[in-house]
Amino acid sequence: MVSFIRRNRGQAVIEFALVLPLLLIILFGIVEFARAWMTVSVLTSAAREGARLAAVTAPDVNLVTIRVNEVCSAAGLTVKGVTVTPPDSMDPTRRLSVTVESDFTVLLGELLGTFKGTIPLRATSVMRHESI
Repeated sequence: MVSFIRRNRGQAVIEFALVLPLLLIILFGIVEFARAWMTVSVLTSAAREGARLAAVTAPDVNLVTIRVNEVCSAAGLTVKGVTVTPPDSMDPTRRLSVTVESDFTVLLGELLGTFKGTIPLRATSVMRHESI
């Protein structure tokens, strides 16, 4: 009976050693996907804040860029670019858009030395310019 338990214990250790790398890859993949999703959510929120500021005031690129940087820096993100497209005078809907771009660095790649690189992420918000 004791030798049977010892053989099973060794088998369990070998099975765990074989399955552990796969489980860790899945776990790190889930964490990286969640981090990327959070980054897109922050970029969307920053684009919305910038578009709202431009919609209620004159679309000043500097003010919008400052507001977008405030929202992103609160979340610890670095903004790569902010594009403000003012409303077209011929467009009856008077739509303006704000696009925010940032790079997402893969954390797992930095830790393991593989899968290095960045993923460019972008969020755009379109709003109607309100007349004052």
